[in-house]
Amino acid sequence: MKRFWIAVLAAGIALSAVSALQYLMRPKAGDLAPGFSLPSVESGQVSLAGYEGRPVILHFWASWCPPCIEEFPSLVELEREFRDRGLVVLAVSQDEEPAAAASFAKRVGAEFPVLLDSETRVTDAYLNRYLPETVFIDASGVILERHAGPLDWSSDEVRRRVEDFIGEGG
Repeated sequence: MKRFWIAVLAAGIALSAVSALQYLMRPKAGDLAPGFSLPSVESGQVSLAGYEGRPVILHFWASWCPPCIEEFPSLVELEREFRDRGLVVLAVSQDEEPAAAASFAKRVGAEFPVLLDSETRVTDAYLNRYLPETVFIDASGVILERHAGPLDWSSDEVRRRVEDFIGEGG
């Protein structure tokens, strides 16, 4: 019985070490953002490279995620306000059913690309472990910041951060 518990403890330590290593390896501020191409709910493929030279908010979400549902309308409003200043929002959905992501995006009036990552290729490339999670990518394709958890996109603090983000050329 003692050997069993030692094995369980060793397995737990090994899993913790792997998790810590993955966290250290995830793309972070200062790293080049991993490129990708995903299908959109509208039609066709959308690639990060297609927005080179523009600041990008890469937003991981799902229509079944309560914090995502709560924050998404304020992200839609923020994008509407800042799109003419060059801001790009790419919303990467974790929904397994494309119709769920498309229906939600339509209901909240999203006019930015809503991308489908049901096979988690982009999620895995960014080692995303939270929903929602936002990655701020500057105009040269470098990650400036990652934020795990919901943001109130209508708050003064977040709006100032976006102003600075756009003002720095993304």
